[in-house]
Amino acid sequence: MLRFQYNDVIDGQNYYQTGLTRQYSAGIGITRTDIDNPIFPSRGSKIALNMELTGGPLLPGNVDYYKLDLKTEWYKPLFRTNRFVLYTSAELGYIGELVDNTPIQPFEYYYMGGSGLIIATTPLRGYDDRSLGSRSGTSSNVIGSRVMTKFTTEFRVSLAMEPIPIYLIAFAEAGNVYENLKRTNLFDLKRSVGVGARIMLNPIGLIGFDYGYGFDRKSVDGQAPQWMFHFQFGKGF
Repeated sequence: MLRFQYNDVIDGQNYYQTGLTRQYSAGIGITRTDIDNPIFPSRGSKIALNMELTGGPLLPGNVDYYKLDLKTEWYKPLFRTNRFVLYTSAELGYIGELVDNTPIQPFEYYYMGGSGLIIATTPLRGYDDRSLGSRSGTSSNVIGSRVMTKFTTEFRVSLAMEPIPIYLIAFAEAGNVYENLKRTNLFDLKRSVGVGARIMLNPIGLIGFDYGYGFDRKSVDGQAPQWMFHFQFGKGF
């Protein structure tokens, strides 16, 4: 993967870094997929590692950092049938500067919360969209983070595979984003549980909903924990 970005920001609205940047990036992705069914996997695993270099000693431009993303997914059938499945996943992400205070644009950082339909956002059901993370001074706006971690467990029940795949889920997950490595605490995870449903409609894709309860919402945005509805669209099984 090769990409180039040219940005000339005059007024960043306290979000984008102002000034002229030329960003040259090169990346590579390594994936391994070993599952029994691409529509509704019941056994096997998926592993994906993505690495990206921007600038640094090999590429031109005035933006210099590297980014690493790792995601593992595991599927295990239950009760001797492929209609009941235990799904687990773990995600880790990190952005490191190659030059101090290099002007990294906000969409390169990690954000977390909600359904994950917003760009550059890792979903965490039971919380508002992009509500996790450090906040900018006295502002209520969440700033991007350089470290991300998330763990998910789902119990999936297939109601039908033909003519339309439909399944129900019960989930528990925990995750967080951290401003940098020094502030990273892998024991400080925001937890949630809930239920949901998915239906695959061709050619639209996957449509569904989740109803999640975030136990630690008080420490995230000051709001009392409550059940929250999340719409899902376009994500695979």
